[in-house]
Amino acid sequence: MKNKYIFNITFLFCLFNFITAFSDTIKISSEKLNVDRDKNISVFTGNVYAEDEKIKLWSDKISMFYDETKKSVYEIVAVNNVKILTNGVTAYGNFAKYQVDNEELLLEGNVVVIEKDNKIQGNQLILDLANSTSIMTAKINSRVTAEINKLNNE
Repeated sequence: MKNKYIFNITFLFCLFNFITAFSDTIKISSEKLNVDRDKNISVFTGNVYAEDEKIKLWSDKISMFYDETKKSVYEIVAVNNVKILTNGVTAYGNFAKYQVDNEELLLEGNVVVIEKDNKIQGNQLILDLANSTSIMTAKINSRVTAEINKLNNE
């Protein structure tokens, strides 16, 4: 019983440290949270939603990697049913990795990007949020496809 009490206190302490480290910029909700303090990883599973001032992210599972020396999250990885909303653009895929420091987003697996009435599909998207650039690529023997509505684009 004493060990269980110590474990619960330790878990709450670790969780509090993780949350306070990035609570000013990242909000997350999920059905479950696993914290591995030794590896500085928090894994959120089950209908996960995360947001900061620039990006909103939905997924089945989101892993957040914490840099102990900088006291901040440096990478966010989302797996399965990924949906990302940023700057009026909605993107879907199977895997996403967001590098927080350089504001770079990698989205892979059946990627669909929608902006207004426009739709682009491919296998991989690299989005540089800091410089507002993006690169969409397709698998070998495949092509990037686009549907552009000329009437609603100015």
